[in-house]
Amino acid sequence: MSKLICKKCVLDSDIPGIQINEESGLCHFCETYTPLTLQEKTDYLTRIEKLFEQYAGTGNYDVIYALSGGKDSSYTLYKLKKDYPFLKVLAVQFNNGFTSEGAIKNAKKICEITGCDYFQLTMKEEILLDTFRKAAESYDAFPRFAKYRASDICNVCISIIKQKLIEKAITEKAPFIVFAFTAGQSPNPIIPLSANFLKWSRNLFETQLQKIGVDDKDEVFLLKKSVLANLGENVPSILHPLCLWDYNEDVILETLLEIGWESPGINDSNSTNCTLNSFACYNHLKKYGFHPYTFDIAGLVRSGDMSREEGFEKITQELSQPLIMEAAKKLNFDLNRF
Repeated sequence: MSKLICKKCVLDSDIPGIQINEESGLCHFCETYTPLTLQEKTDYLTRIEKLFEQYAGTGNYDVIYALSGGKDSSYTLYKLKKDYPFLKVLAVQFNNGFTSEGAIKNAKKICEITGCDYFQLTMKEEILLDTFRKAAESYDAFPRFAKYRASDICNVCISIIKQKLIEKAITEKAPFIVFAFTAGQSPNPIIPLSANFLKWSRNLFETQLQKIGVDDKDEVFLLKKSVLANLGENVPSILHPLCLWDYNEDVILETLLEIGWESPGINDSNSTNCTLNSFACYNHLKKYGFHPYTFDIAGLVRSGDMSREEGFEKITQELSQPLIMEAAKKLNFDLNRF
């Protein structure tokens, strides 16, 4: 059977689990997709503003913010503080060993501009390299839906960030964690967490680490059990305000460049902060046969935040061979493995 491509987004029938209805020409996601109306987005923003007003000042920080130094996270922090200047924010940047110097410079710059505190989360490089190499060597360590959303390497990295940001929010008694996820990455703008969910997500990630051959007995990556034990009533919520705002890459970059953010000069169509991204995409393509950003980009196309042509360009653009070679060498990874 020949490959079918959804006539609305960029998903195709060669991706495991994706089926295209031959009559409608649409994938399941497009057939069942109901976008948030302008009124619903306004209502969500009103709810978020009320939550900020209700809980601001109850902890050492109001928000623990995931700051990569890339365009989306830098813009979201800028707009967040512009719209809610009363928030006390701790911006956490995870230096995964492949974070570009430009991204670190931009992260610190945006914190200066917005008046936020900056914290760089670091770990021993040899531990990170060993973990990313094992993720690259693994196959089917993550469930199918996780493979839609990101490469195995990025799934590990994102999970570490989430675990440690939740840990930071609990210890700082911060009521909110904010990520710069687009509508394609997270359709849910407000996610209340619970003690049971935190235990479940911690155990799930521990199992996934074990599947790739990593035993995190020292809880370097995992939310510490001692922190969970002292959770009490301080259970944070996760917010995704960017999925409620108008999303336009050109406007975002124009805004950032005007305030002093600098283009990092990474030759990567999907990342403005991480030099491991091209290798992670290459690894995913070799193992599973499709670009790991396809699902997120399909979501942006589906929501109208990106044209279908732009979406196809993103997932078919040639990956940076120099970045792939550089990362493979650093990871001591045989590119011929797959």
